[in-house]
Amino acid sequence: MMKVKPEAPKIEFPCANYSLKIVGLKTANYHKWVVECMQRLAPELDPKKVQVVDSRNGTFQSIRLAVTAQSEDHLKEIHQTLMDSGKVKLVL
Repeated sequence: MMKVKPEAPKIEFPCANYSLKIVGLKTANYHKWVVECMQRLAPELDPKKVQVVDSRNGTFQSIRLAVTAQSEDHLKEIHQTLMDSGKVKLVL
């Protein structure tokens, strides 16, 4: 008997409050750069709702925010832009 692999849940676009966690090395301007970059990619981003968390040893910083994901391509563009910067280590 063949097992049927369940499909991943589909996202309905536009998807408001799509959460992202963006992790990179903690530098003096990392948080500011992430917010500015995300405002270009998702202009509705409210900077007041951005959460910044330093890693336990202070090497990394994670930026948590929510955007309105317009499409699968929009999410790919966000991920690619952040990763191509060289400043971001992980996007969840």
